[in-house]
Amino acid sequence: MNLYIPKILRIPIYTIFSEIYKVRRQDMIHPLSYYQTFNKFFTRQIKPRKIEHGMISPADSKILSISKVTKNECLLVKRVTYQIGQFLTGIKGYEMEFKKKQESSNLWSCIFYLAPGDYHRYHCPVDFIAKSRLHIPGKLAPVKESSLRQGLYEGNERVVLEGEWEQGLMYIIFIGATNVGSMKVNFDSDLATNTNTYHKSGYRNYSNLTVTAPYSSCEKGVHIKKGQEIGRFEMGSTVVVIFESTSIEWSAKAQQKVYFGQSVASY
Repeated sequence: MNLYIPKILRIPIYTIFSEIYKVRRQDMIHPLSYYQTFNKFFTRQIKPRKIEHGMISPADSKILSISKVTKNECLLVKRVTYQIGQFLTGIKGYEMEFKKKQESSNLWSCIFYLAPGDYHRYHCPVDFIAKSRLHIPGKLAPVKESSLRQGLYEGNERVVLEGEWEQGLMYIIFIGATNVGSMKVNFDSDLATNTNTYHKSGYRNYSNLTVTAPYSSCEKGVHIKKGQEIGRFEMGSTVVVIFESTSIEWSAKAQQKVYFGQSVASY
């Protein structure tokens, strides 16, 4: 991924890759010849996009599922579920007891899969206060739709941001996969993924964390505005958003291709 590519080879290599994986080249800021490595190409920045109303897609991706969270199990794709307690904590058999803001609200899960050709940075779907981060080391098994099986999400390496939005609790989870050697959170320099070991920076409380613009910090945690970049994958993978809502109305649906900035629901 970080192997230097001579300038003379960049245009033919990236052109072939772009055609195979349907890269949106009209979004790119720089020409193909600018990217010295595949990693720089995958994590490329893009031109500013319109941020639409309501909850937006955090990434260019395909929605694998939209489902209500019932008890400790949630739909991943047809006939495949994941155990939400283990997924969010890394503790096998753990059953979550969610502290909802309102008892009448529902819990939802929405899963966004990033293909190799997609823009690889992820953004905030709503105004969000990140209270803490949990890094759960694990495998880097493939997460493309044809590879999904029972227990895969619970076993793969992932980063869990726990916090709140205007309607209650919210978790934003980034899942590692084959060829994804690193997941980054822009304001959290202590985060070190793909180390294959549990280490002291696995959990971090974000209360009054020192951050720089465009982020802001408070006693509760780090405030991330809707549409702001959170971080990036160093190849394609998956973003899961689990949240509480009293009034969500989905405009997107499972198996739909969506793009960062596009509205997926109103509330």
